[in-house]
Amino acid sequence: MDTQTELDTTGLFEARYVAFLETLAHLRPRLHHYCARMTGSVLDGEDVMQEAVFEAYRKLDQFDDSRLLSPWLFRIAHNRCVDFLRRRQVRQPA
Repeated sequence: MDTQTELDTTGLFEARYVAFLETLAHLRPRLHHYCARMTGSVLDGEDVMQEAVFEAYRKLDQFDDSRLLSPWLFRIAHNRCVDFLRRRQVRQPA
């Protein structure tokens, strides 16, 4: 594959962003299932998962490349789920 063809397929993304998108393509169903189970709702799980993916993408420049990406994504998703559950507990009594 020549350099121009490679540039056309990946665009102007850095290698870490391409790796992130490829990893996400494989992990997305598992991430969604995890978030749906944590929140108790498929729709809420989808929302929380999308927030987690967006947060991870924004913070990708801070990610240590020597570590695996999937545990980092699941940790962000887990923390987002916990935040969601805490907000929901506060809203229910009100």
